[in-house]
Amino acid sequence: MSKGSGLFTDQRAARPHLVRGGGGVAGEVADLRADVADEMEAMAAIAVEEFIDPPAADVDAFKASIASAATEEVYEGADLDGAVGEGVLDPPRNPTVTTSAHADIDAVTVVFEGKDINGDDISVNVLLTDGGGVTDVGAEALASVSKITVPAQSGVGGALEFGFGDVIGLAKPLVSRAGAAAVVMEIEAGTVLAADAITGTFVDAATSAPNGTYEPATVPDATNDYAVYYEWDAGND
Repeated sequence: MSKGSGLFTDQRAARPHLVRGGGGVAGEVADLRADVADEMEAMAAIAVEEFIDPPAADVDAFKASIASAATEEVYEGADLDGAVGEGVLDPPRNPTVTTSAHADIDAVTVVFEGKDINGDDISVNVLLTDGGGVTDVGAEALASVSKITVPAQSGVGGALEFGFGDVIGLAKPLVSRAGAAAVVMEIEAGTVLAADAITGTFVDAATSAPNGTYEPATVPDATNDYAVYYEWDAGND
């Protein structure tokens, strides 16, 4: 049976020689550390995150509208001419591609590359809908975008925009318990929602790297505030 969320598992002795041996000071220090680890084993690590006025989804935040192309196209640097461009998203959001309705829009996978909330490299795929006319979304959240790769399309008659959606990236790795994301409480646009009444959608870190995501039912619009309380994996932070 899995217990706790890894509290104390990443802690190491500042002076390792004091926890070696079975007697004296070393023995007492080693015993104390073992006692602390045992007591904390069954405890849950609870994170609290507050999101104040996150902006509304923006269909061309990274790159303004471009025509589809019959060859693979790569956009980076000055090509990322949207309002955010190569800037930082705080909190991280999921990338989107909005397309015009046209036969030249094919069911190909657009790849966004950039950094996640931890500053590590991440790539997020967005599968386009054949024929376009919709906004297709990625599942993971990016803190910044440095490169967008668009596979070849049928022709040049379609149009694409690249932005971000309503999904928010979490700061700590959200865990699941018994098959469900371990969310304790949600405050959504002024409404307090207990665990049995949560309306937002949560995806754990194992499914959506690096830490999982939160999509509020009342979508961000630069005026709504949110707070989420959830269990996180302190041993995998």
